[in-house]
Amino acid sequence: MKKIITLTAMLAVICAATACSSEKESSVPLNEVQYADDGRQVLTVASFGSITPKFSAYTQFPLDFKVEVVNYCPDGTTYEEASRQLDMDMIQGKSPDILFAPPEKMYNYIRKGAMTDLFPLMDEYGGLTRDEFLPNVLEGLTVDGELPAVIDSFFLSTAVAKTKFVGDEYENWTPEQAVQFYEDMPEGMEFIDAADEELAEYMLTNIACECIDFKNNTCDFSGSNFVDVLRFCAEHPVKERAKFDFEHASDTEITQYLEDDSTRGLRDEQLVFPFTIDGFNQGLAYQTYGNLNFEDFTIVGLPSNEGSGARAWRYRQTYPYGILKGCSDKESAWKLVSSYVKYRKPLEKNANDGTLGIPVIKTLFDNDYDRDEDYNNSINRELYKPERGANENDNLTSYLPQELKDKLRDYIFSAKIDFYFPNELLDIVEEEYQPVLAGERTPEQAAEIIDNRISIYLSEQS
Repeated sequence: MKKIITLTAMLAVICAATACSSEKESSVPLNEVQYADDGRQVLTVASFGSITPKFSAYTQFPLDFKVEVVNYCPDGTTYEEASRQLDMDMIQGKSPDILFAPPEKMYNYIRKGAMTDLFPLMDEYGGLTRDEFLPNVLEGLTVDGELPAVIDSFFLSTAVAKTKFVGDEYENWTPEQAVQFYEDMPEGMEFIDAADEELAEYMLTNIACECIDFKNNTCDFSGSNFVDVLRFCAEHPVKERAKFDFEHASDTEITQYLEDDSTRGLRDEQLVFPFTIDGFNQGLAYQTYGNLNFEDFTIVGLPSNEGSGARAWRYRQTYPYGILKGCSDKESAWKLVSSYVKYRKPLEKNANDGTLGIPVIKTLFDNDYDRDEDYNNSINRELYKPERGANENDNLTSYLPQELKDKLRDYIFSAKIDFYFPNELLDIVEEEYQPVLAGERTPEQAAEIIDNRISIYLSEQS
Protein backbone atom coordinates (compact mmCIF):
# COMPACT_ATOMS: atom_id res chain seq x y z
CA MET A 1 0.00 0.00 0.00
CA LYS A 2 1.39 3.37 -0.96
CA LYS A 3 1.74 5.91 1.82
CA ILE A 4 0.01 9.22 1.24
CA ILE A 5 2.06 12.21 2.40
CA THR A 6 -0.04 15.25 3.24
CA LEU A 7 0.96 18.80 2.36
CA THR A 8 1.29 19.55 6.02
CA ALA A 9 3.65 16.61 6.51
CA MET A 10 5.73 17.70 3.54
CA LEU A 11 5.94 21.21 4.89
CA ALA A 12 6.91 19.90 8.31
CA VAL A 13 9.73 17.85 6.78
CA ILE A 14 11.04 20.82 4.84
CA CYS A 15 10.88 23.16 7.83
CA ALA A 16 12.37 20.57 10.20
CA ALA A 17 15.46 20.53 8.04
CA THR A 18 16.01 24.19 8.82
CA ALA A 19 15.65 23.74 12.54
CA CYS A 20 18.99 21.91 12.84
CA SER A 21 21.24 24.82 11.90
CA SER A 22 21.25 28.17 10.16
CA GLU A 23 23.42 26.70 7.40
CA LYS A 24 20.42 24.66 6.25
CA GLU A 25 18.21 27.69 5.72
CA SER A 26 18.53 27.15 1.98
CA SER A 27 16.57 23.88 2.41
CA VAL A 28 13.41 25.98 2.45
CA PRO A 29 12.46 27.05 -1.08
CA LEU A 30 12.72 30.84 -1.15
CA ASN A 31 10.29 32.88 -3.20
CA GLU A 32 11.99 34.94 -5.88
CA VAL A 33 12.46 38.65 -5.34
CA GLN A 34 9.76 40.59 -7.20
CA TYR A 35 9.92 44.23 -8.25
CA ALA A 36 7.17 46.75 -8.96
CA ASP A 37 7.04 48.98 -12.06
CA ASP A 38 8.62 51.81 -10.08
CA GLY A 39 11.61 49.62 -9.22
CA ARG A 40 10.68 49.00 -5.60
CA GLN A 41 10.95 45.51 -4.20
CA VAL A 42 7.61 43.80 -3.58
CA LEU A 43 6.84 42.22 -0.20
CA THR A 44 3.84 39.89 -0.11
CA VAL A 45 1.64 39.56 2.95
CA ALA A 46 -0.46 36.41 3.25
CA SER A 47 -3.72 36.95 5.11
CA PHE A 48 -6.57 34.73 6.24
CA GLY A 49 -9.31 37.21 5.43
CA SER A 50 -9.31 40.96 5.02
CA ILE A 51 -6.24 42.81 6.19
CA THR A 52 -6.58 45.29 9.05
CA PRO A 53 -7.48 48.83 7.92
CA LYS A 54 -4.70 50.11 10.17
CA PHE A 55 -2.10 48.08 8.25
CA SER A 56 -3.56 49.20 4.93
CA ALA A 57 -3.35 52.82 6.08
CA TYR A 58 0.24 52.32 7.17
CA THR A 59 1.31 50.96 3.78
CA GLN A 60 0.09 54.19 2.15
CA PHE A 61 3.10 56.00 3.62
CA PRO A 62 6.20 56.25 1.38
CA LEU A 63 8.08 52.99 1.88
CA ASP A 64 11.24 51.53 0.36
CA PHE A 65 9.17 48.62 -0.92
CA LYS A 66 5.70 47.91 -2.21
CA VAL A 67 3.34 45.78 -0.14
CA GLU A 68 0.97 43.36 -1.84
CA VAL A 69 -1.63 41.46 0.19
CA VAL A 70 -2.72 37.97 -0.86
CA ASN A 71 -5.98 36.91 0.78
CA TYR A 72 -5.91 33.12 1.08
CA CYS A 73 -9.36 33.04 2.64
CA PRO A 74 -11.79 35.10 0.55
CA ASP A 75 -15.52 34.75 1.04
CA GLY A 76 -16.60 31.14 0.70
CA THR A 77 -13.15 29.68 1.43
CA THR A 78 -12.60 27.71 4.64
CA TYR A 79 -9.52 28.04 6.81
CA GLU A 80 -8.62 24.44 5.95
CA GLU A 81 -8.73 25.16 2.21
CA ALA A 82 -6.72 28.35 2.70
CA SER A 83 -4.10 26.51 4.77
CA ARG A 84 -3.72 23.82 2.12
CA GLN A 85 -3.17 26.44 -0.58
CA LEU A 86 -0.61 28.31 1.52
CA ASP A 87 1.18 25.03 2.29
CA MET A 88 1.34 24.20 -1.43
CA ASP A 89 2.73 27.63 -2.31
CA MET A 90 5.41 27.31 0.36
CA ILE A 91 6.41 23.83 -0.87
CA GLN A 92 6.62 25.05 -4.48
CA GLY A 93 8.90 27.98 -3.61
CA LYS A 94 6.15 30.59 -3.94
CA SER A 95 6.04 31.45 -0.26
CA PRO A 96 4.68 34.82 0.80
CA ASP A 97 7.08 36.93 2.83
CA ILE A 98 4.86 37.79 5.80
CA LEU A 99 1.94 35.95 7.42
CA PHE A 100 -0.96 37.82 9.01
CA ALA A 101 -3.35 35.31 10.57
CA PRO A 102 -5.57 34.53 13.57
CA PRO A 103 -3.37 33.44 16.49
CA GLU A 104 -4.53 29.81 16.44
CA LYS A 105 -3.76 29.61 12.70
CA MET A 106 -0.43 31.35 13.22
CA TYR A 107 0.36 28.85 15.96
CA ASN A 108 -0.18 25.97 13.55
CA TYR A 109 2.64 27.35 11.37
CA ILE A 110 4.78 27.98 14.43
CA ARG A 111 4.39 24.32 15.39
CA LYS A 112 5.30 23.28 11.84
CA GLY A 113 8.53 25.28 12.09
CA ALA A 114 7.52 27.54 9.20
CA MET A 115 8.07 30.87 10.98
CA THR A 116 11.32 32.82 11.24
CA ASP A 117 12.70 33.58 14.71
CA LEU A 118 12.52 37.38 14.90
CA PHE A 119 15.02 37.78 17.75
CA PRO A 120 18.10 37.44 15.46
CA LEU A 121 16.55 39.92 13.00
CA MET A 122 15.90 42.29 15.88
CA ASP A 123 19.51 42.00 17.04
CA GLU A 124 21.02 42.39 13.57
CA TYR A 125 18.80 45.02 11.95
CA GLY A 126 17.36 46.97 14.89
CA GLY A 127 14.02 48.70 14.50
CA LEU A 128 12.73 47.14 17.71
CA THR A 129 14.44 45.98 20.88
CA ARG A 130 13.29 43.60 23.57
CA ASP A 131 13.19 46.44 26.08
CA GLU A 132 10.63 48.36 24.02
CA PHE A 133 7.93 45.73 24.59
CA LEU A 134 5.77 45.31 27.65
CA PRO A 135 7.74 42.44 29.27
CA ASN A 136 4.77 40.13 29.74
CA VAL A 137 3.67 40.71 26.16
CA LEU A 138 7.06 39.67 24.82
CA GLU A 139 6.96 36.60 27.04
CA GLY A 140 3.49 35.72 25.76
CA LEU A 141 4.67 35.97 22.15
CA THR A 142 7.75 33.82 22.72
CA VAL A 143 7.60 30.09 21.97
CA ASP A 144 10.47 27.79 23.04
CA GLY A 145 12.83 30.75 23.29
CA GLU A 146 12.02 32.10 19.82
CA LEU A 147 9.89 35.04 18.72
CA PRO A 148 7.80 33.73 15.78
CA ALA A 149 5.43 36.69 15.54
CA VAL A 150 4.62 40.13 16.95
CA ILE A 151 1.39 41.98 17.61
CA ASP A 152 0.68 45.70 17.91
CA SER A 153 -2.15 45.73 20.49
CA PHE A 154 -4.49 43.49 22.47
CA PHE A 155 -7.49 43.40 24.82
CA LEU A 156 -7.44 42.12 28.40
CA SER A 157 -10.48 40.50 30.04
CA THR A 158 -10.62 40.11 33.81
CA ALA A 159 -13.08 40.73 36.66
CA VAL A 160 -13.33 43.16 39.57
CA ALA A 161 -15.10 43.35 42.93
CA LYS A 162 -15.60 46.26 45.29
CA THR A 163 -12.80 46.23 47.82
CA LYS A 164 -15.24 46.80 50.66
CA PHE A 165 -16.62 43.29 50.01
CA VAL A 166 -13.44 41.27 49.37
CA GLY A 167 -10.57 43.31 50.79
CA ASP A 168 -7.44 44.00 48.80
CA GLU A 169 -5.55 40.80 49.61
CA TYR A 170 -7.56 38.66 47.17
CA GLU A 171 -6.28 40.08 43.90
CA ASN A 172 -6.26 37.25 41.36
CA TRP A 173 -8.01 34.76 43.51
CA THR A 174 -7.88 30.99 43.16
CA PRO A 175 -10.90 28.81 42.30
CA GLU A 176 -11.06 27.76 45.95
CA GLN A 177 -11.24 31.39 47.09
CA ALA A 178 -13.93 32.21 44.54
CA VAL A 179 -16.02 29.24 45.67
CA GLN A 180 -15.58 30.21 49.33
CA PHE A 181 -16.68 33.79 48.67
CA TYR A 182 -19.70 32.50 46.79
CA GLU A 183 -20.75 30.29 49.69
CA ASP A 184 -20.19 33.04 52.27
CA MET A 185 -22.13 35.76 50.40
CA PRO A 186 -24.92 37.49 52.33
CA GLU A 187 -28.41 36.40 51.40
CA GLY A 188 -29.80 38.31 48.44
CA MET A 189 -26.38 39.05 46.97
CA GLU A 190 -25.42 37.65 43.56
CA PHE A 191 -21.97 36.33 42.70
CA ILE A 192 -22.09 37.57 39.13
CA ASP A 193 -24.77 39.17 37.01
CA ALA A 194 -26.36 36.51 34.81
CA ALA A 195 -27.10 39.19 32.24
CA ASP A 196 -23.36 39.63 31.70
CA GLU A 197 -21.80 36.22 32.13
CA GLU A 198 -22.82 32.80 33.41
CA LEU A 199 -21.19 31.44 36.54
CA ALA A 200 -19.77 28.39 34.72
CA GLU A 201 -18.19 30.47 31.97
CA TYR A 202 -16.64 32.83 34.52
CA MET A 203 -15.33 30.07 36.78
CA LEU A 204 -14.05 27.66 34.14
CA THR A 205 -12.36 29.87 31.54
CA ASN A 206 -8.86 30.09 32.96
CA ILE A 207 -9.04 26.70 34.66
CA ALA A 208 -9.63 25.08 31.27
CA CYS A 209 -6.63 26.92 29.81
CA GLU A 210 -4.42 25.59 32.59
CA CYS A 211 -5.44 22.00 31.82
CA ILE A 212 -3.77 22.06 28.39
CA ASP A 213 -0.02 21.70 27.83
CA PHE A 214 0.72 22.80 24.26
CA LYS A 215 4.44 22.21 24.58
CA ASN A 216 3.95 18.50 25.20
CA ASN A 217 0.62 18.19 23.33
CA THR A 218 -1.21 16.83 26.37
CA CYS A 219 -4.21 17.79 28.49
CA ASP A 220 -5.64 16.74 31.84
CA PHE A 221 -9.18 17.78 32.72
CA SER A 222 -10.00 14.65 34.71
CA GLY A 223 -7.10 14.98 37.15
CA SER A 224 -7.42 18.70 37.85
CA ASN A 225 -9.75 20.84 39.92
CA PHE A 226 -11.79 21.39 36.74
CA VAL A 227 -14.10 18.56 37.82
CA ASP A 228 -14.69 20.05 41.30
CA VAL A 229 -15.40 23.53 39.94
CA LEU A 230 -17.73 22.14 37.27
CA ARG A 231 -19.62 20.22 39.97
CA PHE A 232 -19.89 23.43 42.02
CA CYS A 233 -21.30 25.34 39.04
CA ALA A 234 -23.87 22.60 38.40
CA GLU A 235 -24.97 22.67 42.04
CA HIS A 236 -25.25 26.49 42.09
CA PRO A 237 -27.15 27.53 38.95
CA VAL A 238 -27.30 31.23 38.21
CA LYS A 239 -30.73 32.72 38.81
CA GLU A 240 -32.50 33.62 35.62
CA ARG A 241 -33.14 37.33 35.23
CA ALA A 242 -35.76 38.74 32.94
CA LYS A 243 -34.11 40.40 29.97
CA PHE A 244 -35.33 43.80 28.92
CA ASP A 245 -37.32 43.78 25.68
CA PHE A 246 -35.74 46.68 23.79
CA GLU A 247 -37.61 45.82 20.60
CA HIS A 248 -41.09 46.42 22.04
CA ALA A 249 -40.30 49.03 24.72
CA SER A 250 -41.12 52.71 24.34
CA ASP A 251 -38.41 55.37 24.27
CA THR A 252 -39.37 56.41 27.80
CA GLU A 253 -39.13 52.84 29.09
CA ILE A 254 -35.73 52.37 27.44
CA THR A 255 -34.43 55.61 28.95
CA GLN A 256 -35.65 54.61 32.41
CA TYR A 257 -34.05 51.18 32.05
CA LEU A 258 -30.68 52.59 30.96
CA GLU A 259 -30.69 55.15 33.77
CA ASP A 260 -31.63 52.60 36.43
CA ASP A 261 -28.51 51.94 38.53
CA SER A 262 -29.88 48.54 39.53
CA THR A 263 -29.64 47.23 35.95
CA ARG A 264 -26.04 48.12 35.11
CA GLY A 265 -22.62 48.18 36.62
CA LEU A 266 -21.29 46.59 39.79
CA ARG A 267 -24.15 46.96 42.25
CA ASP A 268 -23.83 46.33 45.97
CA GLU A 269 -26.05 43.28 45.43
CA GLN A 270 -23.47 41.81 43.06
CA LEU A 271 -20.00 40.60 44.04
CA VAL A 272 -18.11 40.24 40.74
CA PHE A 273 -18.21 42.23 37.53
CA PRO A 274 -16.58 41.16 34.20
CA PHE A 275 -14.17 43.86 33.09
CA THR A 276 -12.39 44.51 29.79
CA ILE A 277 -9.39 46.83 29.39
CA ASP A 278 -9.06 47.98 25.80
CA GLY A 279 -6.62 50.88 26.18
CA PHE A 280 -6.56 54.05 28.25
CA ASN A 281 -9.43 55.76 26.50
CA GLN A 282 -12.60 57.52 27.52
CA GLY A 283 -14.55 54.29 27.20
CA LEU A 284 -12.47 52.69 29.95
CA ALA A 285 -12.96 55.77 32.12
CA TYR A 286 -16.73 55.63 31.67
CA GLN A 287 -16.75 51.90 32.32
CA THR A 288 -14.83 52.37 35.55
CA TYR A 289 -16.98 55.31 36.56
CA GLY A 290 -20.35 53.88 35.58
CA ASN A 291 -19.73 50.34 36.74
CA LEU A 292 -17.82 51.09 39.94
CA ASN A 293 -18.96 54.63 40.77
CA PHE A 294 -15.39 55.60 41.68
CA GLU A 295 -15.35 53.14 44.54
CA ASP A 296 -12.09 51.36 45.26
CA PHE A 297 -11.98 47.99 43.53
CA THR A 298 -9.97 44.81 43.73
CA ILE A 299 -9.08 43.00 40.51
CA VAL A 300 -10.07 39.51 41.58
CA GLY A 301 -9.59 38.23 38.05
CA LEU A 302 -10.87 35.04 36.49
CA PRO A 303 -10.24 32.20 38.99
CA SER A 304 -6.80 30.82 38.24
CA ASN A 305 -4.29 28.53 39.92
CA GLU A 306 -1.44 30.57 38.46
CA GLY A 307 -0.85 33.74 36.51
CA SER A 308 -2.95 36.84 36.85
CA GLY A 309 -6.49 35.62 36.28
CA ALA A 310 -6.81 37.46 32.98
CA ARG A 311 -7.40 36.47 29.37
CA ALA A 312 -5.62 38.34 26.61
CA TRP A 313 -7.58 38.27 23.41
CA ARG A 314 -7.53 39.77 19.98
CA TYR A 315 -10.03 40.68 17.37
CA ARG A 316 -9.53 40.83 13.63
CA GLN A 317 -7.53 44.04 13.66
CA THR A 318 -4.97 42.80 16.19
CA TYR A 319 -3.79 39.54 14.63
CA PRO A 320 -0.05 38.80 14.91
CA TYR A 321 2.45 39.27 12.09
CA GLY A 322 5.28 36.84 11.40
CA ILE A 323 7.90 36.32 8.70
CA LEU A 324 7.78 32.99 6.88
CA LYS A 325 11.02 31.07 6.38
CA GLY A 326 10.54 31.23 2.61
CA CYS A 327 10.81 35.03 2.67
CA SER A 328 13.38 36.20 0.11
CA ASP A 329 14.43 39.34 1.99
CA LYS A 330 14.05 39.02 5.75
CA GLU A 331 15.74 42.37 6.39
CA SER A 332 13.09 44.28 4.42
CA ALA A 333 10.28 42.16 5.85
CA TRP A 334 11.50 42.82 9.39
CA LYS A 335 11.74 46.54 8.64
CA LEU A 336 8.08 46.51 7.59
CA VAL A 337 6.82 44.42 10.52
CA SER A 338 8.83 46.17 13.24
CA SER A 339 8.00 49.68 12.05
CA TYR A 340 4.31 48.78 11.80
CA VAL A 341 4.26 47.52 15.40
CA LYS A 342 5.67 50.90 16.49
CA TYR A 343 3.25 52.83 14.29
CA ARG A 344 0.41 54.61 16.07
CA LYS A 345 -2.03 56.70 14.10
CA PRO A 346 -1.69 60.38 15.09
CA LEU A 347 -4.75 61.29 17.10
CA GLU A 348 -6.56 64.60 16.82
CA LYS A 349 -8.01 65.89 20.06
CA ASN A 350 -11.59 65.57 18.82
CA ALA A 351 -11.16 62.03 17.44
CA ASN A 352 -12.30 58.78 19.01
CA ASP A 353 -10.26 56.31 16.94
CA GLY A 354 -6.59 55.45 17.04
CA THR A 355 -6.47 54.00 20.55
CA LEU A 356 -8.42 50.77 20.27
CA GLY A 357 -6.50 48.06 22.08
CA ILE A 358 -3.61 48.16 24.56
CA PRO A 359 -0.34 49.00 22.74
CA VAL A 360 2.45 46.46 23.21
CA ILE A 361 5.19 49.11 22.97
CA LYS A 362 5.94 50.94 26.23
CA THR A 363 6.21 54.43 24.73
CA LEU A 364 2.88 54.09 22.92
CA PHE A 365 1.37 52.59 26.06
CA ASP A 366 2.52 55.63 28.06
CA ASN A 367 1.22 58.02 25.41
CA ASP A 368 -2.27 56.56 25.76
CA TYR A 369 -2.04 56.61 29.54
CA ASP A 370 -0.78 60.20 29.77
CA ARG A 371 -2.96 61.80 27.09
CA ASP A 372 -4.23 65.20 28.17
CA GLU A 373 -7.78 65.59 29.43
CA ASP A 374 -8.78 67.77 26.47
CA TYR A 375 -8.46 64.79 24.12
CA ASN A 376 -11.89 63.42 23.31
CA ASN A 377 -10.98 59.83 24.17
CA SER A 378 -8.55 60.32 27.04
CA ILE A 379 -8.96 58.34 30.25
CA ASN A 380 -8.08 61.64 31.96
CA ARG A 381 -11.03 63.50 30.48
CA GLU A 382 -13.74 65.02 32.65
CA LEU A 383 -16.72 62.76 33.26
CA TYR A 384 -20.26 63.92 33.89
CA LYS A 385 -23.10 62.16 35.62
CA PRO A 386 -26.50 63.86 36.00
CA GLU A 387 -27.90 63.63 39.50
CA ARG A 388 -31.19 61.73 39.58
CA GLY A 389 -34.10 64.15 39.77
CA ALA A 390 -31.84 67.19 39.45
CA ASN A 391 -31.89 69.87 36.82
CA GLU A 392 -30.08 68.65 33.70
CA ASN A 393 -27.58 71.48 34.13
CA ASP A 394 -26.65 70.30 37.63
CA ASN A 395 -24.12 67.66 36.73
CA LEU A 396 -21.51 65.90 38.80
CA THR A 397 -18.11 66.56 37.23
CA SER A 398 -15.30 64.20 38.13
CA TYR A 399 -12.04 62.66 37.03
CA LEU A 400 -11.04 59.05 37.36
CA PRO A 401 -8.90 58.95 40.54
CA GLN A 402 -5.19 58.52 39.94
CA GLU A 403 -4.95 55.50 42.22
CA LEU A 404 -7.58 53.65 40.19
CA LYS A 405 -5.82 54.50 36.91
CA ASP A 406 -2.54 53.31 38.37
CA LYS A 407 -4.17 50.08 39.53
CA LEU A 408 -5.33 49.35 36.00
CA ARG A 409 -1.93 50.25 34.56
CA ASP A 410 -0.04 48.05 37.02
CA TYR A 411 -2.39 45.16 36.37
CA ILE A 412 -1.71 45.23 32.64
CA PHE A 413 2.02 44.94 33.33
CA SER A 414 1.50 41.99 35.69
CA ALA A 415 -1.05 39.99 33.67
CA LYS A 416 -0.01 36.66 32.19
CA ILE A 417 -0.39 36.92 28.43
CA ASP A 418 -1.09 34.01 26.08
CA PHE A 419 -1.72 35.10 22.51
CA TYR A 420 -1.84 31.72 20.82
CA PHE A 421 -4.48 29.86 22.83
CA PRO A 422 -6.98 28.47 20.29
CA ASN A 423 -10.45 29.75 21.08
CA GLU A 424 -11.98 26.68 19.46
CA LEU A 425 -10.70 24.64 22.41
CA LEU A 426 -12.74 26.76 24.80
CA ASP A 427 -15.69 26.13 22.51
CA ILE A 428 -15.16 22.37 22.99
CA VAL A 429 -15.04 22.82 26.77
CA GLU A 430 -18.24 24.88 26.82
CA GLU A 431 -20.05 22.47 24.50
CA GLU A 432 -19.25 19.50 26.75
CA TYR A 433 -19.96 21.10 30.14
CA GLN A 434 -23.43 22.30 29.14
CA PRO A 435 -24.97 18.79 29.61
CA VAL A 436 -23.54 18.78 33.15
CA LEU A 437 -25.37 22.01 33.97
CA ALA A 438 -28.53 20.48 32.51
CA GLY A 439 -28.16 17.40 34.74
CA GLU A 440 -27.62 15.08 31.79
CA ARG A 441 -23.99 14.15 32.50
CA THR A 442 -21.64 13.96 35.48
CA PRO A 443 -18.61 16.27 35.75
CA GLU A 444 -16.34 13.22 35.53
CA GLN A 445 -17.97 12.10 32.29
CA ALA A 446 -17.65 15.58 30.81
CA ALA A 447 -13.98 15.82 31.80
CA GLU A 448 -13.23 12.48 30.14
CA ILE A 449 -14.96 13.52 26.92
CA ILE A 450 -13.11 16.86 26.90
CA ASP A 451 -9.80 15.05 27.48
CA ASN A 452 -10.46 12.81 24.48
CA ARG A 453 -11.62 15.57 22.13
CA ILE A 454 -8.79 17.98 22.92
CA SER A 455 -6.21 15.18 22.82
CA ILE A 456 -7.36 14.42 19.27
CA TYR A 457 -7.12 18.13 18.40
CA LEU A 458 -3.58 18.38 19.77
CA SER A 459 -2.57 15.21 17.92
CA GLU A 460 -3.93 16.50 14.62
CA GLN A 461 -2.14 19.84 15.00
CA SER A 462 1.22 18.36 16.00
